[in-house]
Amino acid sequence: MMTMPKVSVIIPTYNYAQYVGIAVKSVLDQNYPNMEIFVVDDGSTDQTQEILMPFIPWIHYYYKDNGGTASALNLGLAVASGKYVCWLSSDDIFLADKVAKQVCLMEKEPELGFSYTSFVMIDGAGSKQYEVHSPFYSDQRVMVQKLMEGCFINGSSVMMRKSALDQVGYFDESMATVHDYELWFRMLRSYPCGFLDELLLGYRWHGRNGSLYVPANYTEPALKKAREFFPDL
Repeated sequence: MMTMPKVSVIIPTYNYAQYVGIAVKSVLDQNYPNMEIFVVDDGSTDQTQEILMPFIPWIHYYYKDNGGTASALNLGLAVASGKYVCWLSSDDIFLADKVAKQVCLMEKEPELGFSYTSFVMIDGAGSKQYEVHSPFYSDQRVMVQKLMEGCFINGSSVMMRKSALDQVGYFDESMATVHDYELWFRMLRSYPCGFLDELLLGYRWHGRNGSLYVPANYTEPALKKAREFFPDL
């Protein structure tokens, strides 16, 4: 029988009162018993706090001044006590068995620093639009080379080994919109990555996604770091 190590789920949120309760419920609905949930409110000015109040018995709620997603994630990481850590954007949802299936993979392959999954695109109302079967390359060098061409890892699908994070460092808060992209390169310098080609995440596209408001060449800071990490590629 599989062991049930603790999983910390961090949900950073900023003015997503419309969706954050649905995100929290999708974690509570997981069939995995050993979880702790941290919702980090990054200075919301809408009804986020009121929406979250009914969940207080089951979540840890933190409010902080607005500092960006990376700072909210790092606050969650600082208090997380799980063997594994997941991040869920507050407008996305975990699909059935996500946590259990990823724990199974990570326990089976203890050398992995992190893993990610395929996902389903959903609309603002939560209706399925289409499936995204993310690419994966078992060769570490190829994985890094392909990632340098563009980030195909959906951050909300990722499960990270906390000990690996403690070793490579948390999210770089100076990276703005590419804090996750940069971290994957940092992880891959020290650890292999795992993948499940299963639809375990609902990625919501609702017209207000943060990725709509990124400047041109926004990936350059992360790619600059990647070239430093892997100078021979």
